[in-house]
Formats: sequence, C-alpha cells, structure tokens
Amino acid sequence: MEDAEWLSEDVSDLDGEAAQPRRSRLRRLAKRIAHGWRWLRNPDAVGQPLVLRPRALRLLIILVVGNVAALAILTIALYRAPSLQAYPESPLPVVVIEERHSSPPPALTPTPFGNGGAIAFTLRRDGNTDIYAINQFDRQLVRLTDDPAEDRQPSWSPDGNYLAFASNRASNWDIYLMDLVSGALIRLTHDQGFDANPSWSPDGQWIAFESYRRDNLDIYIMTPSGDQVRRITTDPAPDYSPAWSPDGKAIAFASFRDGNRDIYIYTLDDGKLVNLTQTSDLDEDVPAWSPDGARLAYVSGPRGNPSVQVAVFNWDTVSVDEEHSELFGSGRSPAWAPDGQTLIYTYERGQQNYLVAASITSWALFQEVYGIDARLDDLAWTDLALNSRVIARAQPREASAPTSFYVELIQSTPTSGPPYRLVALPGLSDGAEEYLSDRVNESFNALRGRVLQETGWDYLGGLSSAWRPITYTPSSGQTRTNWQLCGRGVSLDQGPYESDDPKVELIREDLGAVTYWRVFVRAGKQDGSIGEPLREVPWDLNARDEGGDAMIEGGAYRAEIPPGYYVDLTTLASDYGWERLPSLWRWRYFWPDIRWWEFQNTGGLSWWECMLDLHDVRDIERQFGPIPGHEE
Repeated sequence: MEDAEWLSEDVSDLDGEAAQPRRSRLRRLAKRIAHGWRWLRNPDAVGQPLVLRPRALRLLIILVVGNVAALAILTIALYRAPSLQAYPESPLPVVVIEERHSSPPPALTPTPFGNGGAIAFTLRRDGNTDIYAINQFDRQLVRLTDDPAEDRQPSWSPDGNYLAFASNRASNWDIYLMDLVSGALIRLTHDQGFDANPSWSPDGQWIAFESYRRDNLDIYIMTPSGDQVRRITTDPAPDYSPAWSPDGKAIAFASFRDGNRDIYIYTLDDGKLVNLTQTSDLDEDVPAWSPDGARLAYVSGPRGNPSVQVAVFNWDTVSVDEEHSELFGSGRSPAWAPDGQTLIYTYERGQQNYLVAASITSWALFQEVYGIDARLDDLAWTDLALNSRVIARAQPREASAPTSFYVELIQSTPTSGPPYRLVALPGLSDGAEEYLSDRVNESFNALRGRVLQETGWDYLGGLSSAWRPITYTPSSGQTRTNWQLCGRGVSLDQGPYESDDPKVELIREDLGAVTYWRVFVRAGKQDGSIGEPLREVPWDLNARDEGGDAMIEGGAYRAEIPPGYYVDLTTLASDYGWERLPSLWRWRYFWPDIRWWEFQNTGGLSWWECMLDLHDVRDIERQFGPIPGHEE
C-alpha cells in the first residue's frame, strides 16, 4: 500500500514540474512506471486503485506509442537492408525512393536472364492496345493502362517512378506521364500534330520523342513537365524511334533520308549526324542501347520477316564495328536488361506472340518469359520491380470482364435445309446489294463502323463483291474453294487505290516466299485527330505499266513516303476476325493474283464446313465432288 501511495503522489507531482525539460520528466515518469510495475506484481497490492491525473495519462500514452513506432521502424529497416543488395550496379543514376518501390523478396535468386525488375510492353487485345508490365521475379502480369483509346510505347524514367507513353485518348496522339505510385496521369504534349515514341535521357531531365509537325516527322526533346520543346532533326524525310544513349550525349533514331530506312545517331554537343547502318538493301528500325553504351540493338530486314541485329558501337569514330556485329535472331522490339547481359525481344509464330529473353554471353541460351495469343510489342525493362500499390491498383481493372466488340446475332435455325442463311449488308453505296453469312455479317458491320470512326469515311460501304453463287468461276489458275461462296469473304473496292489522288496505300510484306499486303486508308481529316503518319515506303503496283524493272518486279517502291495521316485497315480487320489473303505466285504479271483487296473470316472452320452452313449437300457435291468425311 505504501508503494501505491508513493507512486500516486509522485506522479501527481508532475503538475508542479512544468519548468523541467520534457526529456527529464519523461525519464522520471518511465522510472516510476517501472517501480509501479513491481508494485503491481505484489499480491498484497492487487485490487488497490492507481490514480493518474489526465496530464500524466497523456504522457504515458505518448511513451507507449513512441516505443511501438520505434520498434516498427527498426523492423522495416532490418527487412529492407539485405534486399537492396539484389539490384546490380548501373552506370545510370538510379534513385531508390522507399515510399514508391517495394523490393523483391530477400530470397530472390538472380536468373540467367536478368536479376529482377519489371518489363513493360503493349498488348493488343479486344481491338485495343494497352500497356502491361510483368515483374521478372514472379512473372505476375499487371495492366497499367485501361482506356478505350490506344496506349503504347512505354518508357521507364531512370528512377523507375514514372512511365512515359503515347496515347490518343484526347482525340490526338500525345505523350503522357504516369506516376506509378499515385496513378496520376499528366498530358505532356498539346500540339495538334502527332506525338509518340518517348525516350528518357539518363539523368531524367529530358524526354526525346517523334512528332509530325509542319507536315514532317522529326525528333524533338522536352522536359518531363512538357516545357522547353526543341526540334532536333529537320530533314524532309521521316525521322522517328528515338533512343537516348546511356551517357546522354547522343540520340539514335531511324530515318528514310538516304532512300531507305537506316539507323542514324545525332550527337547533342556538336550536332553531328552519322548514318550508322548504310544498307541500301535492308531496312533498320527501333534502335536500343545497351546500358554501358557499347552495343546497339535494332531490327533489321523487311517488315514481314524482321530480325534483331546487335552491333558493337565505337564512340571514338561514332560508328558500328561491322566485323563484330551479329544477327541475333528473328524478332522485333529489342530491349536490354538493366545489367546488359540479356536482350529481350518479341517473336511471332502463327497467331501466338512470345516475349523471349536471350543471353548475350552464352550461345543458344533462350527463355520464354511470356506468351499470348495477341499482338505483343514495345518492350522496356527497368531494374525496379512494381510495388504492391501499383499491383493492387491494377488488379481490379485486370479482373473485369472483357468488353465485346459486337454481338453476332443469329436468326432462328431453319427446320430443314442448311442451318444458316445469307443476310443483306445495309446501306451500301449506290444501293448495291451484297450478302454475307448470318454467322459473320455482324462482325463485318462492326468492322465497317470502326473503319468509319477511325478514318472519317465509309470505305467499306463500297465493296467490290461479297457472297458469290456456288456456280461462280474464278480467274484462270485460281482455286474454286473461294470463301465468298459460303458468305465469309469480301472483295474491297480498288477504286480508291487506282485514283490519281490515292486514298489507299499498300505496304508490301514478304513472309518467306509468300507476299502479303498491309492496307492503309488515308484519313478523311488531316488535322491529326485521326490516323498517324506512315513510316514505310508504299509499293506502287501501277509502276509496272512504266516498263523496265518495275514491269518485271510487279511494281516499285514509291519515290517517297506520302505525307499525311493513315489508318492500318489490316490490323483493324484482324481485330474483327477478317484476315487478308496472300498473293498468288503470278502476282507480278497477273493482276487478279495480287489479291490485296481480298479478306475472309473463316471462324476456325474448314472450307467444306463453311459450305455446309449455307448449301445443300447435293448442290455442293454436284459442283465439287464428294465432301471429305461427310456421311448422309
């Protein structure tokens, strides 16, 4: 009881000790609380009241909370200290901010394909392109953007806290900046033209980008706030795909200024411009510096069959060492691991796209990082992993149900005869009547609406043909198994290509020995609100009429890239299930075999299955003979 009375009186005296320093009062209070604890353990004192005045009680609470906070801070510090050692040393100034990034687990073991961090890329799914990222140590896929507009070409800031990318979400292609922690989005460019392909300077003070202004595609730079915009290149030929060197002294980019696409380097201190590749028979694009600046990777070869080239760069002569440059492998969009020991790129096989990592130092050491049935492009690698807040914010968007382009409405199944019917396409130009199978007409109507929206005019409203009768006879030498016979094929109008002022341009793509065509439609409005500039020289089929080599080659490349804004119709058509057809072997001298205007939607069916959708068995066999595997 005496101990209790002493503690109560002594604590109450604190009100008279206001003149003493707070630290002294707290120490005395702590000693007295300890003494009181010994009293509480005395069985004789159990049940006796302990009286604390309000001020003393507040001090007691502050002391307890302070001790708990100190213990928590010490625990966090001990947990984080060893995990930071997992990151490699980098020649770039990397700033690690604890509030923004969580480190990989302490048990993380570096792999032969990089030691952690995150890889950003674009995926085109459901007719739209968005930016995703995948943590290297756990391969968790995270969706960073989720907008109905196109988002692409991600570029990490040197400290990994921000992501610059291109988007047309404001009805105009601009550069945006995303704060990865808060999710805040800042629009950096507001020019009416086209802005894309951002690339950070290694000190994080500048962003290089490509921009279509003054009817020309050039390289510009600006600050991360969007200020101090400066034009770097001024050549009439398109300059694009900038890549800032690791030492900050130069910018590599692709250009058509010497008649074909080469990799150039612009040194910022003296304004010197050098053509690094100088290949008249090959096209190069998408330069990517190794972290030490000693090597330069880029895409080489035709668009339909791209390969990744790795060149040794000589800073003394500002040139590449051709003897030590090598063809790395088939693929596109190369990007380096932060440690420079691994190169990642995308590889397409059939409808499947793969993100592949390959060792620079070990021969034939490859690893698939990620694969998907969608277009995968625009790779970028940072050495800092995505933190938990970024992942948590992205998960609700990823878990949402995918939106549908369209609904394929099927009429009631007939009680007899073939299971499906032909349906007329509405509102075609000149009152024409064209038909498609009930199983694909909605996909075509949706595609037609999308093309109208993207280009500003109804190109698909004027078809050359769609469904053809079962008795149709194709051009000499062509197969009779035409998908238009079962209502799943269309022939586009060739008039806009043949006119004196073409509204359609064709990019030739050779996949092995087979030639395909990528169709670009000129935007109806040329103010930058729709479409984007071309980056490749179109093929002129009509040049064959001029004789010479063009007559033998079936045409020739145009003298220059046409100015203005265009829309990739081939990509849009593929989004809705409509695929292009390859040219036949006689296309160079037999016009009907070019077939750039032919598209079909097979829906995974065989041609015979497609025919059975619309035609009676006897009619099919009368024209084409017995149906394989079919029994009455």
